[in-house]
Amino acid sequence: MIRKIAGSILAASALLAASAGVGEKVLPPPQKSGGMSLTEALSRRCSVRKFQKKELTIQQLADVLWSANGINRANGKRTAPSAMDRRDVMIFAALPDGVWFYDPEKHIKDNKLVKVSDSDVRKYCGKFEAPCYLILVPDRSRQPREVFAAVDTGYVSQNIYLAAQANGLGTCAMGSIVDKGKLIKELKLGKNVPFLVHPVGIPR
Repeated sequence: MIRKIAGSILAASALLAASAGVGEKVLPPPQKSGGMSLTEALSRRCSVRKFQKKELTIQQLADVLWSANGINRANGKRTAPSAMDRRDVMIFAALPDGVWFYDPEKHIKDNKLVKVSDSDVRKYCGKFEAPCYLILVPDRSRQPREVFAAVDTGYVSQNIYLAAQANGLGTCAMGSIVDKGKLIKELKLGKNVPFLVHPVGIPR
């Protein structure tokens, strides 16, 4: 089952990259030691809606993405739980230079982030000006039950909150998305629909 899941993730990543035809960027390994304690991150956790214009460093992006739903064990399992271990929540990072798909397998093995669109889609995500939006999309072919897809997305969302706080960043979970249709088209999601978006940046 684990090999089958990992294989389907890699196949999806390859399909996205091929359809976009716009390549990859280096994503460094996550920093897993030092930094803020969990209890301190929890005590400081809050929703942030005003951000500086300064872009995230590639290390900050790597740390937040891995914390959100990266691989944390040799068997391929994740930092976020999922119902029946379906690993259904996909993460897309909307940045000024386009949209990037986070493939946990590719991060660990190749230190790569896969580009799926050259478009700046942040304006379709939310009304807040942020250097990055993380778009959470459950793959309904992997998890057809909406209640479990929603719960799994919530786990990933909370990880983003804590990772942002631990990295000196701010975020907030948003279910009210400006234009889901445009995101579905740009991200080539087919029948899948974004559940939440997270603006991420340095608090202002």
